[in-house]
Amino acid sequence: MKRLSRNTTVILVTLLIEGTTLAQDMSWVDSTLSTMTVEEKVGQLFIADLVAVYSHRESSIRKYASRLVQKYHVGGFILADGTVSDIAMMTNSLQQEARIPLLINADLEGGVGFSCSWQYVRGRAAELPWSISGGGTIFTSMMAVGATQNPGYAFEIGRITARESRAIGIHWTNSPVADVNTNPDNPIINTRSFGEDPRRVATFVEAYVRGLQGGNVMATVKHFPGHGDTKEDTHMELPVLQFDEQRLMSTELVPFQAGIQADAKAVMTGHIALPKIDRSGRPSTLSRPLVTGILREKLGFKGIVVTDGMTMQGITNHYPADEAAILAIEAGVDCILVPDNFEKSFDGVLGAVRSGRISLQRLDSSVHGVLAAKSWVGIDRDRFVDVAHVSDVVGSPESDSIAQSICDNSVTLLRNKGDLIPLLHPRKLHIVTLTNECNLRVGQELQHVLRIRHPLTGLVHVFDGSGDEEMQNVLHYLDSSDIVVLAVYLPIGAWQGKLELTSRLTDFLRKIGSLQKPIIAVAFGDPYVIAKLPTTDVVMTPYAGHARAERSVASALLGEIDIKGKLPVTIPGTYAIGDGLNHSAHTSSMGH
Repeated sequence: MKRLSRNTTVILVTLLIEGTTLAQDMSWVDSTLSTMTVEEKVGQLFIADLVAVYSHRESSIRKYASRLVQKYHVGGFILADGTVSDIAMMTNSLQQEARIPLLINADLEGGVGFSCSWQYVRGRAAELPWSISGGGTIFTSMMAVGATQNPGYAFEIGRITARESRAIGIHWTNSPVADVNTNPDNPIINTRSFGEDPRRVATFVEAYVRGLQGGNVMATVKHFPGHGDTKEDTHMELPVLQFDEQRLMSTELVPFQAGIQADAKAVMTGHIALPKIDRSGRPSTLSRPLVTGILREKLGFKGIVVTDGMTMQGITNHYPADEAAILAIEAGVDCILVPDNFEKSFDGVLGAVRSGRISLQRLDSSVHGVLAAKSWVGIDRDRFVDVAHVSDVVGSPESDSIAQSICDNSVTLLRNKGDLIPLLHPRKLHIVTLTNECNLRVGQELQHVLRIRHPLTGLVHVFDGSGDEEMQNVLHYLDSSDIVVLAVYLPIGAWQGKLELTSRLTDFLRKIGSLQKPIIAVAFGDPYVIAKLPTTDVVMTPYAGHARAERSVASALLGEIDIKGKLPVTIPGTYAIGDGLNHSAHTSSMGH
């Protein structure tokens, strides 16, 4: 592990001393299990979708959630959406209805990102702020965290995420991503991974797990046995990897082992087939040789095994909902996440138990684990949150400052021809954003910060649907620039398929590259796109495209922050892992 700075070490020691871990009440687990019906036991294996946006008690979505609790005895919910206050209210209400407390799960890879964002609009009072997230603390991508080379930041993300999660009633997050992103064409892991070096990734995974679980939120290392060397999105298809066990143990499983050694309470399976290990060709989610043979027996994992979303086409293209749920449990899985058809899946598992295909002993083993997890997070003793206390905890200025500092320290400068940056003297800057789909919000924060020192900073947008005339007009507009800031946004997202620049955007980039003026290229999101960009005077990446990353990039361009990020991955044909130029903040810029 990289040696932490003295200040970071002190912070970690203090937090570890202050952190508390609730003791499991195994007598509650055993007594509860002994009183449960078979239907209640089966229900505990399911984690269903929940839209936690405010809804009247008699609304259809609220009644649906109540039905899952009261009729199907669901073990918990995964949050699909909602604001932090809505989530606190909704989960309290549903907890009140449940005989057995509910585990509330969420995808919190980037923090408690549930928000009701607001951006300043013309005509409002001048005293109002430029923007408000309206929710929890949002962190940058995990690849950006890897670029800081400081695992202490992963610990901090886990710690703050846990604190905010518990304040609104969330006990379990589907993070951290333990995948080693060794495939530059990976369309779905990419910046969600800490990097491509298994041992470095492992140090960040371990730190995140300890930070999160020190705050009594269950961590989930995913996507077992490793999703980093795929070029398919499992939301859309089933990847097949020709890896044997030796390859897995040397690369993919190294971070999983670190997470397990840090006592991660859950592991999520990925919908990935490995025929050299399981000749049936089943995805790992449904594979006994992988789940029981490798995860349980070889790695010694004793916590909760949860599936990735069962609505993903890596499963639904090959198995009906009921059979998929049964096969997962037979493989050694404990929790079915978002079944493709809840009632069909529930009835299928219940029928399998009644027929003896799934034994009562096997069922009780998983239910015992789920109940033990509920006791570990303490909801057997207190399942409710204080809604009035949410604003004292969630999205604090202190947490926001830490999140911004992490993002600042991730910015990686790969080229700075002629010391073009920092941009110390007022210049006429023009930002041109490139996106696959129309998005007029990107670049606004970048422009807003740059305008403080460079008032003549303009902003134009180009996307794949822009017409030829529109693109030509943008090129004419850039003729009057002193410096062009080329901001390329390729964000990671489910159901997108291959992540790439279209031929139209590639042609536009070629024309940008022929401009006879300084060009600053910033890869917001996917850093691998740098290999497809024209040669420019400055090359930079923050590994993310949200407003926080735009602020960090603007500060770096202005010389207001130190630039010290290092690539945690290789960009084929251009830059190697570990590359990154150091640049100290310009003293005359400090304080801005």
